[in-house]
Amino acid sequence: MKYDIGLFGLWNQCNYGSIITYYALNKTLENMGKSVLMIDRPNVSVNFEESHTHARKFAVDNYKGIAVPMNSNVDFHRLNQLCDMFMIGSDQLWNYSVSKNFGRMFYLDFVADYKRKISYATSFGHEIDFAPENQRTLLQSYFKRFDKISVREDNGVNILRDIYGINAEEVIDPVFLCDRKFYEDMANKSKINIPKEKYILSCLIDPTEDKKVSIETLSNISNEMKTVNILDGFYWLSDKNAEKIGIEREKGVETADWINYIRNAEMIITDSYHTMCLAIIFKKNFIALPNKFRGYSRFDSIGRLLEIGYKFAYAPEDMLKNPEMLNAPDYNKISAKISSEQKRCLEWLKKAVN
Repeated sequence: MKYDIGLFGLWNQCNYGSIITYYALNKTLENMGKSVLMIDRPNVSVNFEESHTHARKFAVDNYKGIAVPMNSNVDFHRLNQLCDMFMIGSDQLWNYSVSKNFGRMFYLDFVADYKRKISYATSFGHEIDFAPENQRTLLQSYFKRFDKISVREDNGVNILRDIYGINAEEVIDPVFLCDRKFYEDMANKSKINIPKEKYILSCLIDPTEDKKVSIETLSNISNEMKTVNILDGFYWLSDKNAEKIGIEREKGVETADWINYIRNAEMIITDSYHTMCLAIIFKKNFIALPNKFRGYSRFDSIGRLLEIGYKFAYAPEDMLKNPEMLNAPDYNKISAKISSEQKRCLEWLKKAVN
């Protein structure tokens, strides 16, 4: 079977954000009438934990086209026979500390010159470029092969312009291209038992003692409201991460469950960018703990775009020093901005794939 678009990226990671951002992009492209082939990262491990995960189960259940795992450049070049054009998705794929582990694949080096090449909301992860000086001329040649380039953060626009001489468009994360009903339908597939009483949802990717104190501080401020804790979706790391800070957490949480917990929470506190995005989509009150280890740029950029920087806590005491942080965001203003950005970015994407 041939496909209109080969979509490449880290959609198979157990990180809930990676799963949902690629699924949203996949469905957006299908809604434009395009057939999509999901292209797996190379050298997929045969380790059971990595090859039989909730992320791969989600992919099998939800994607119409998945390329068989490929482990050589020859295999990847054969994809040119299957796809009319190729797209790199939204993740920190141009963060050199990530991309160097995959050769030049995240710059679509395996795609033929005559094939259309697009990036949608791809990210450098940080406000600076980590690519070594001696690699930048080569990377520039790959960027120039793209027909359309868009990035998720305004800092990415600056990097491409100032370092590589490339013009790029800043666009919103794919999760904002889909409406709330899309996520309601996903949450309805969850089989978990949601607490009947009001609860604060905490979702941590990189748990630390400071973040644990921030969660406890928010609970204390909120009249000792019950807290439901979720760690990242890499189950084989959860025990170690939970023990590291001594936190009780929900086990076996899959993507639909994660969304369902967000949908029903009274308040959300998180260092996860995409948990914050889903909190915004569901119009929840939230506190964000900007995760500098994973990349501050995305928090900084959306903070300016939606004017929500006052909801960012950098230390536990910030919630006590700044009571405004605890107030619910102005979702009339935020929703209007998202609606405007959604229209603009969908139009950009339609033109790019057509």
